[in-house]
Amino acid sequence: MLFKVLPIALALASTSVFAEEAVEEEKIWSGDIEFGYTNLSGNTEETTTVGKFLIKRESAPWKWQTFFEGLASEKEDERTAEKYGMFSRLEYNWTEKNYVFGRVSYEEDKFSGYEYQYTVTSGVGRNIYDLETLNWDVEAGLGFRSAESEDVIDEITGVLISLGETEEEPIVRLSTIFTWEFAENAKFLQLLGSELGDENTISYSRTALEVKVIGELALKVSYIVKYTEEVPIETEHADTETHVTLSYSF
Repeated sequence: MLFKVLPIALALASTSVFAEEAVEEEKIWSGDIEFGYTNLSGNTEETTTVGKFLIKRESAPWKWQTFFEGLASEKEDERTAEKYGMFSRLEYNWTEKNYVFGRVSYEEDKFSGYEYQYTVTSGVGRNIYDLETLNWDVEAGLGFRSAESEDVIDEITGVLISLGETEEEPIVRLSTIFTWEFAENAKFLQLLGSELGDENTISYSRTALEVKVIGELALKVSYIVKYTEEVPIETEHADTETHVTLSYSF
């Protein structure tokens, strides 16, 4: 009897192990899909919809993530808002608390005074706190920024006021991100960053609150500020965005 039961038990145990490994493998990949309402102010005064997509892969000591965002709207066949952005980031933890990273970002905002803004940075980071419900990281790095400003044309006369030009310079990037899960189904996030160059400095802030509604579906409210120190003619320094979105995590 024992010789009949033993192979069955071993087979069940093997199946269980393989199932657990499959679950672990599935957890390597994760992501978020968001869609909702956004209110823009600054260079664009508009209320429209926004879509976001984030995908992540974590397999210690490596972490990778890529983010895409897009919004556009029209009124009476005239474009009133149009913005596309993405970033991709690779991180390697050489100790439990310390890591190195590389980051690439690209943005097109048709109402910012720029055709595009592109940055490449790399640096080091440190985890200050890594508790069950609280996490805080700080980072510093060096990089390069390229941006092309748009031609400025007088709307009334149609006269060219200034030609667009390409701006390229080395930058120093400083950032910090703080997350706090203050309830079982609620999370707070604060991100602050600045890219400093001799010709221009761009700073940004993102404050967000996420509340799970049911299962992997969550409601997110976020407020984003981007401040550019030197801007093209007839362009505001600060752009703000208020997002209210539904997010599905997978």
